[in-house]
Amino acid sequence: MAILGSWITSGISASTLDSAAKSSSVFVETFLEPAVQDLSPDGVMAPAQIARLDRLLADTPLGERLISVKVWRPDGTIVYSTNKDLIGRQFDASDVAMAAGGEIVASYDTLDNREGATERATGLPLIEIYAPLRSLEGGEIVAVGEYYEHAPWFADNLERTRISTWAVVGATTAGMIGILFLLVLRGSSIITSQRKQLDLRIAEADLMATQNESLRAVADKARLDASEANEQLLASIGADLHDGPIQMLSLLTLRLSAEEEADENAVQPTGDGARLAQSVLRELRTISAGLVLPEIASTDLRGALQLAVLRHEGLTGRQVDAHFAKLPKTSPLPLKTCAYRVVQEALSNAYKHAGEAHTEVRATVSDGTLRITVSDTGPGMPAEERVVDGREQLGLAGIRNRVNALKGEFYIEPLKGGGTSMNVLLPIDP
Repeated sequence: MAILGSWITSGISASTLDSAAKSSSVFVETFLEPAVQDLSPDGVMAPAQIARLDRLLADTPLGERLISVKVWRPDGTIVYSTNKDLIGRQFDASDVAMAAGGEIVASYDTLDNREGATERATGLPLIEIYAPLRSLEGGEIVAVGEYYEHAPWFADNLERTRISTWAVVGATTAGMIGILFLLVLRGSSIITSQRKQLDLRIAEADLMATQNESLRAVADKARLDASEANEQLLASIGADLHDGPIQMLSLLTLRLSAEEEADENAVQPTGDGARLAQSVLRELRTISAGLVLPEIASTDLRGALQLAVLRHEGLTGRQVDAHFAKLPKTSPLPLKTCAYRVVQEALSNAYKHAGEAHTEVRATVSDGTLRITVSDTGPGMPAEERVVDGREQLGLAGIRNRVNALKGEFYIEPLKGGGTSMNVLLPIDP
């Protein structure tokens, strides 16, 4: 705004000065042009003309208005001056050359040329004007008139112009600053409001994240508790079978055996009742043993897997190749329980479908994931045998449910050359 104010002030000053110079030049040329019409060939003004100009400027209103007058030849030589010491001297004046080219040159209060020392000494507000003086016959420029006009009116007008211009600029600037302040204040208020809303949204998001984390923890605990409760239910069923039907069948078997031995009238005792009861008893004991989980809380993951393999070998009399690598020393009980049940069911399925075929169990940990693979070299498990009435068989469904409860993966794939591979992936920290 300061630059704009200075530019406007300068423009107004230049325009006012140009108007004043043109009006004054017409007035003064009327008195100076007749004096230069009879210049001698060497450019010297006749004494009579000098005396005439001195009288004109001595005690007249024009003399009061004009502080100083000079007449220049186009080559920069002064042929007349109210300061007689300057007559005949030549100066390098660019303003004279411009006026000799037909321009009117005006300046205010910039008396910085050498020939203007006398005018500077007055300390008055002066307008310096250079105007071309023309021949009355041909109209060509024969000389240049320079005069210094006392212009207190111009100084007053210039000061008023400056004051009014700066007042307008100041008011405009203040208005713009006020508008900008209001805009910034409004923007700041909007930003503050939006920041508060954003902080509120962030707080709500943090609260929801905390609640979700809490709910996830509750869901994980419920999932693990359900798995543990399932194992407790199976153990309870196994214990009930052992303490109830198995005990009763054991007693029935003893009685049938005793009665057959005591029946001396039997010609050919067959013992079918006792053998049938013993067969049923063995089946129930096998089921009961499979339902009751061995004590694996005090052992590590490797020990739990080995127990599953050893129990299968004890029940079936078939050897299983087991390879365990990079297993952790400590593992959560739900993970060990799930791994035990997976190997137990997978070996049971392999024995059922592969018979005498070679069976292998592998378990290893990589990138926080436990991978269990139970494979056999049997004829393979037909796809139709994996489902019953459109649903997975109970054993496979049990494996899948256990694995899903711990956020793991379970899939079965055929092996090249025959055989089946049952694969389970479980996170180490379920």
